[in-house]
Amino acid sequence: MASCAPSVLRSSTAGCSAARPAVRPSVRLSARRVPGVAATRRTPTAPRAVITVNEDNFEEEVLKSDGMVLVDYWATWCGPCKLISPFLDWADQEYPDLKVVKIETDPNPALVEKYKVYGLPTIMLFKDGEVVEDSHQEGAISKKSLVEYLDFHGAKAVVQ
Repeated sequence: MASCAPSVLRSSTAGCSAARPAVRPSVRLSARRVPGVAATRRTPTAPRAVITVNEDNFEEEVLKSDGMVLVDYWATWCGPCKLISPFLDWADQEYPDLKVVKIETDPNPALVEKYKVYGLPTIMLFKDGEVVEDSHQEGAISKKSLVEYLDFHGAKAVVQ
C-alpha cells in the first residue's frame, strides 16, 4: 500500500493517489491584464539580428554608424562568450537606438590589437565612431550588470 504525504487541501492521506498530486482549484495558468500597460507596450516589429563584423566591414558598421554601437569580441572556443550571447541578443531587441555587433577574435587580429582586447569576452561601446570612455569591459557579465552598464553609458531601453 502506497503512502501519501498530507496535502495542503486535504486534512488526511485517506484515499489519496500517489500518481496525482493535489492541485489547488484556484490556481490558473492564465495571463492577467494590468491596467494601463497596453498603452506603453511597444508595437511588435520584426526582430533585429546581431550583426557579425570583421576587419573588412568594421569601419562601415561601427565607425561610420550614428548613435551607440555595442561591440562584443568573442571566440568559438570561449565558454563565457557563449553565456553572454543571449543577453546581447536581448539588448539588441530592448534597446532600439543601440546597434549590437559581434567580432570573432581569431580571424580578426588587427581589431583585437587596435582596441587592446586581452581577455574574452570583451564588450565596449562606440558612439558616433569613437570608443566611449571607460566602456571597455572584460569577462562574462550578467543580464543585470549589462543593463546597469548600458544605462550608465546612456543607452535607453524600451519602456515595457
